[in-house]
Amino acid sequence: MTSRSLTEALRETLALFDEAGSPRTTTELADDLELGRRSTYERLERLVERDELETKRVGASARVWWRPPSARTDRPLGSGDWPVEAESLLATALDRTDIGVFVLDESFNVAWLNETAERYFDLDRERVLGRNKRRLVETDIAPAVDDATAFVDTVLATDDDNTYAERFECRVTAAEEREPRWLEHRSEPIETGTYAGGRIELYHDVTDRKQRASRERKLEQYERLVETVPDGVYAVDEDARFVAVNDGFCELTGYDRDELLGAHATTVHDAEITTRAESLAEEIATGDRGSATIELDLQTDDGATVPCESRLAPFPLGETDGRCGVVRDVSDRIERERTLRRRIRQQEVVADLGQRALESRDLDELLADAADLLTTTLETDYSKALVLDRTADELRLRQGSGWDPNVVGTTTVSAVEDGSQAAYTLASGDPVLVDDLDSESRFDGPDLLTDHDVTSGISVVIGSSEDPWGVLGVHDTDHRAFSEHDVTFVQSVANVLATAIDRHDRERELKRQHEQLAALDALNDVVRDITDEAIDRSTREEIERSVCEHLAATDSYLFAWIGDVDAADQTVNVRTEAGGVAEYLEGIAISIDPDDERSGGPTGRAVREREIQTTRDIRDDSRYDPWRSRLEEYGVRSSAAIPIVHEETIYGVLNVYADRPNAFEGRERAVLGQLGDVIGHAIASTERKRALMSDDVVELDFRIRDLLDELDLDVPSAGRITLDHTVPIEDDEFLVYGSATPDAIDGLEAIVETLPHWKAVTYRGGDAATRFELRLSEPPVLSTVASLGGSVESAVIEDGDYRMTIHVASGSEVRQVVNVVQNAYPTAELLKHRQLERRRDTTDRARHALTAVLTDRQRSALEAAYHAGYYEWPRDASGEEVAESLEIAPPTFNQHLRKAQRKVFDSLLSRPGRNRSTE
Repeated sequence: MTSRSLTEALRETLALFDEAGSPRTTTELADDLELGRRSTYERLERLVERDELETKRVGASARVWWRPPSARTDRPLGSGDWPVEAESLLATALDRTDIGVFVLDESFNVAWLNETAERYFDLDRERVLGRNKRRLVETDIAPAVDDATAFVDTVLATDDDNTYAERFECRVTAAEEREPRWLEHRSEPIETGTYAGGRIELYHDVTDRKQRASRERKLEQYERLVETVPDGVYAVDEDARFVAVNDGFCELTGYDRDELLGAHATTVHDAEITTRAESLAEEIATGDRGSATIELDLQTDDGATVPCESRLAPFPLGETDGRCGVVRDVSDRIERERTLRRRIRQQEVVADLGQRALESRDLDELLADAADLLTTTLETDYSKALVLDRTADELRLRQGSGWDPNVVGTTTVSAVEDGSQAAYTLASGDPVLVDDLDSESRFDGPDLLTDHDVTSGISVVIGSSEDPWGVLGVHDTDHRAFSEHDVTFVQSVANVLATAIDRHDRERELKRQHEQLAALDALNDVVRDITDEAIDRSTREEIERSVCEHLAATDSYLFAWIGDVDAADQTVNVRTEAGGVAEYLEGIAISIDPDDERSGGPTGRAVREREIQTTRDIRDDSRYDPWRSRLEEYGVRSSAAIPIVHEETIYGVLNVYADRPNAFEGRERAVLGQLGDVIGHAIASTERKRALMSDDVVELDFRIRDLLDELDLDVPSAGRITLDHTVPIEDDEFLVYGSATPDAIDGLEAIVETLPHWKAVTYRGGDAATRFELRLSEPPVLSTVASLGGSVESAVIEDGDYRMTIHVASGSEVRQVVNVVQNAYPTAELLKHRQLERRRDTTDRARHALTAVLTDRQRSALEAAYHAGYYEWPRDASGEEVAESLEIAPPTFNQHLRKAQRKVFDSLLSRPGRNRSTE
């Protein structure tokens, strides 16, 4: 069989093999032909069957092809001497062939071309013959070719090297006398004959091959597209039997391709779907509709159903029409729509709950509504709102849905991190999901959940993670895979509740503030009344009774009482009460002994710490256990114990009770604290007045042997130190003026360095003895004596021994003075304790008269100036120095001193009946 009997496609394929018999692979040939491997393989197999090619397998699945020697022709172009008739016949045949031929002589001039070459490039043979190849290509051929520059460069490259065969493809564009086509250019040198040294240029029309290859590529692309598309693609004939399905359809239905091909469409869906699909396909075919979509439940080989959507169209099958379609699994879309509806419902619930929260004034009702909405919306068995009790490290079930009736309001769960899901939620601050409580390793399952067979759930914090109010949770007895949207929904409900709780807290706080403001107004009135009356009251008992009666008479407090301390047995005794609680007070015992459990209440703490002590709510304060049952009978919720103190002396403790929790906080607490100071100052003033007015005094004479040794001072016990006069200044500080012999100076300075309340000493000069000014801060003995209206009559340190004589009014707390002295100086001996009649002289009466008209600051300025030597000449101390001692500015000192001097002169020099200065 000769190559002339081959088809054009086979001849085209055979032409790809060279005469040397070089083997070529299927892939190489497919690329040259621009065909798919399958089409190329079929051509090569037919050429092997016609003995034009040979083949063999290479490797596991590859194959090579080559042209056998018997199929080659070795006769070179231009060899031999043919008869003229044969040459004419050959020229005629070449003119009629579909191959364009150019013959170039050794100068690369056109020696001959056929009609096909003229037609392909729209040339005139007469004008072309004899022309040089370069000019012909550049001026006549290249303009007709796509990418002319590359064409010219490739074709003319053989001008410089005419030793190799050349092959490439080009596209001729359309013109008036020229059809567009694809040509394959082949050229090789002429080695023998008339045109030896020249070249033959051939242009094969490969347009059909290119179009076939394009169609085959598109078909393969379509096949590849159909097979790779994730959706199912099918075609059925007029009897609704499958004639084609892709892998996606097989995967969707679970059937193999062989099982589906030939099977009826009802294999995978109900019969009514077929009827509906045929009707829609007919409407499309007749033009009644452009496209059609049908929804159906696709039945898989295992009996399951898959919700699908199918877009269908008519499918021509020769003389009949079937239909085809693309089937898509819409399970995800349906689930998304279901999820969207669920999210919309959740958002509606949150919005509705938010509106309820704005209108509701009952927090428990709102929490119960939220719990019901959670179980209904998420279709769970239980929901709960737990409130945190920080003092007990537990969470109490405040409201819930689905639980046993006796659970809500009473049941608690641990608030410790690993104690429960709720505790873990508090610790983490983030939402917590549980898929299986039995296998949970992060925390334990509390009885509340295990007793109700809970398996899964969500829990979130109500409020901020830094200051949580509690935990909101939903739970189910089944394994539930809650979504992120479900978690967001629960968190949104928690946020609404947190906002409502904050608002309720603010409203409750506002109400408390209103009540506190009313109480504060009443309290301020009481303080003013007490202050006014304290001035008029002549005894301590009257002051204390007036305080209690005023407090108990207000609407803000239930009752009040004042007690003092019995140092002997360390208990608090009731001095006076008001409000009808005498029976309650008779049955209680309060201690100040830290080892006694009855000292843990506010009264005991106030005495020990000398600061106001309050109880926010006695129901929650375990320190009130010894008295709780008695106080609850009176409706008490909070209390305050205010120490009555003046200049380090405690006179007792005032107790006030209220029927509202947190009654004694903020400004109310501060005012009550000031009330303790007012009462203390009033009692102290009364005691001082009584001491001054009393004709009888108690004299206490103390001796401290070897004071310098007791203080462990390594200085000689020589000389004499005398403390002559004391001037009180602010903040429980005193200026003491005295004198010391020269040999006692070292001892004085050593004492100042050792005793913490002896702050500094300043020397003012003198004759035989050096006068000094000593600054004392919170001196225990001096402060106590001053608070009782007493005085230190004499204080002398001589040859190391300290002698001190103290006068206090008859009836004063002598034991308190003795205790203070002996606490300050453990070796102190009480040498005398006797009652004396005070001797009144003109100087005393004048001093008392001046004391009555001078303010404390004026008296301090006048006395400090006098004893510091301000009135000596020359002055021992300037005004600036005295002001510095008093720790006030010089202008302030001068103002106090000037007013004090004026009052003194008014007292001495003014005429009877003339108004005196009251500055």
